[in-house]
Amino acid sequence: MLSLTDCLDFVDLDAATIEVIARHEDLPLIVAAELGHQLLADLRGIFVLHQMHRSLIELAAERGQLDEEKQLRKAYTAFSRKYPVPRQLP
Repeated sequence: MLSLTDCLDFVDLDAATIEVIARHEDLPLIVAAELGHQLLADLRGIFVLHQMHRSLIELAAERGQLDEEKQLRKAYTAFSRKYPVPRQLP
């Protein structure tokens, strides 16, 4: 049986991005890790991951959660460096 740590090691996403997926989709972390793995498989999925990050950043800003917004922006910066926004979707 795989643990959450095993799954996170298998997925090419950091823990902060898995947390973004879990929060955005209201999923347990282990399910969010699997979804993240699937989304990385193509450009449309990577675009969706960018939208998830942006959505949570916007929500934190609207709610005045400045620390949360800062943390989400940091996670998004790391994600977008590794996976830039796709220029063209298939």
